[in-house]
Order: sequence, then C-alpha cells, then structure tokens
Amino acid sequence: MPSNNWAARLVLTLVVVFAPARARAEWIVAGLLGHAQTQSSTIDLRLTNPATQLQFVDVDYRGESFRSPQYYAVRATWIPKARRWVGIEGEWIHAKVFAETDRDVRVRGTLSGTPIDAVIPMSTIVRRLSMSHGLNFILANVAIRRGFGAVDAAGGRRIVGVVRAGVGPTMPHAESDVNNVEVAQYESGGVGTQVGGGVEFALWRGLEAVGEYKFTWASPEIEVSGGDATIPSRSHHFAFGIAYRF
Repeated sequence: MPSNNWAARLVLTLVVVFAPARARAEWIVAGLLGHAQTQSSTIDLRLTNPATQLQFVDVDYRGESFRSPQYYAVRATWIPKARRWVGIEGEWIHAKVFAETDRDVRVRGTLSGTPIDAVIPMSTIVRRLSMSHGLNFILANVAIRRGFGAVDAAGGRRIVGVVRAGVGPTMPHAESDVNNVEVAQYESGGVGTQVGGGVEFALWRGLEAVGEYKFTWASPEIEVSGGDATIPSRSHHFAFGIAYRF
C-alpha cells in the first residue's frame, strides 16, 4: 500500500536524523480514552448500476465515543537523550463516525440516470453509512516537547507540554446499507493526518497523567453495494489517559 510505504520511510528518516549512534533513549507508552466530534461534510456516492452519482450536502455525524467499542488511542514515544525536546512516535487512534441518515439533507446529482436536486431524508437512498469499528488512524508523529516545573529524580520535568503532527494510513471498518444491501468490512482508507497538543503530568515513578486535543483529517473512500462513497472526516478529539515513562 503506497501510504504505508510512505509513512514507514518517514519514520526511518526521522530516526536517522535525530538518533545519536549510541545515545540512551527514553520511551513513553500511553493509553487514552476520549471523544471525537466530526464536522459536517458533503458525502459523494457513486453507483454503477443503475447509474448514480450523488452528493449529500452538509451531512451531520455522531461519534458515540463512550459506547462499545469505545474511542481509544495508544501511542509509543521515543525520546533521544541528547535531544529531549523532540519525540518520534507511533500512534493508533480508533475513532468512530456515524452519518445521521435520518435527517433531511440536500441531495444533488444523478439518481438512476435522472437529475435530482432536492432536500429529502438521506435514508431514502442510504439507510446506513458509518465506521463504527473505527476510522482507524495509523500515524507516525513528530512531537515537540517543553518541560516546566520541578525536576524529578530521573532528570525530567514534572509537567511537559507537547505539540505534535502526524501522518499515515487509515484503516476504516465501514458499514453501509444502500439499496437495502448491507456491506461491512475493513479496508484501506487512504492517508490521514493530525495536529494537536497536550500536557503530561508526572505522578509517581514514571507514571503520568495525560490530557490532549487532536484535530484529524481523512477522506476515506469506502465500498458500498454497487459502488463506493467518500466521507470527508474532519474531527476534533478530546482525550485523557495515563502514560508510563521508562
């Protein structure tokens, strides 16, 4: 997959640039829960038989972040001792996106070969369009770190502010119901990106509390019965959790 290869090259390049040959490094592993809210966007639906090309304008979404399977993120951060202001990270974010198909939206384009431009319930054409087992991001991040407050026994600061940016492939598990035919599968969703920031608070012997905000971009193209759909997903994430430094 091209996006996978591109992300792998990015991680390798960053490690070569920032890693001293024999430097001892620190690691931080983190697990987070939280909530993601996806902004309204225009969904493109393309069906080959019958010939249908539609746009559903300004579709709203819900996240259901605290319903099973919950929103979560896991991350590993590598910090070279000689450059403690930077971290190289691998991160998995499991967010969820549900189109509000029961609401009226503007539908424009061609439906079964006939032009249409009307405000109708989205469920008239698409009964379900979601990524409930995750719009999964697999990201390589660069994090810039700045410590504040007292120094602990290991030489680290009690409070660390972090800003990060990342890029990598997405792997949505999409569920759809179009023309009364249900489809559900994991698939490649193209490239996703994130920017964000957060704060780490030292608690006890390497244990830390973490709070952070993320903004992610992705436009996964998912398979539906007889065609595909593109769901532009721009999401605000608010996450909290714990981390361990070693």
